[in-house]
Amino acid sequence: MKRILLFIAITLCTINAEAKRKPIEERPQDQITYSYELRSNHSVSTTLLGLEYSFEGRVADRWTLIGRAGLVPTAFAVASQPYASTFTGQMGLGLSFEARWYSNIAKRAEYGRSTYNNSSDFISMRLRANTGDGLEVSFTPAYGIRRTFGKLWFHEITFGPKIGIADGLFLAPHIQYRLGLAF
Repeated sequence: MKRILLFIAITLCTINAEAKRKPIEERPQDQITYSYELRSNHSVSTTLLGLEYSFEGRVADRWTLIGRAGLVPTAFAVASQPYASTFTGQMGLGLSFEARWYSNIAKRAEYGRSTYNNSSDFISMRLRANTGDGLEVSFTPAYGIRRTFGKLWFHEITFGPKIGIADGLFLAPHIQYRLGLAF
């Protein structure tokens, strides 16, 4: 578990350092205004124990709607003993709809940072239904960071509380790292 958290921390630090670094030749010196454009896209992304197809469509300035379908993680268990550690996970079919507001995309454009493929911080509200041991319906308000690398690849991390109904009402933490290919 410590290795996974260390990997995520190193990845986020690397993402932040790459986003800030830009050669002097690429920095616009004489521009007063910067523009950005949210893009609609299709993507295939993977999470720990999951693989989903999604479509993100622009609906207003800084607002998008995302529909996702695929295999999603439904349960995790980690156990550690002195001589052995185990990890078990369970997947199920999932369908989700998410509204996103890209909070700092205009600031990123103003500072000359990349906004390609909706690269920005965001606040989202996701409604998801998935199967596992039974039907689970959940609502997750979350904060996230999305960054792109290359022409088609992106990664994002989201975290927030997950409120849901399975066998009864529950509240759980939500932390998710997603790696995807947008086209």
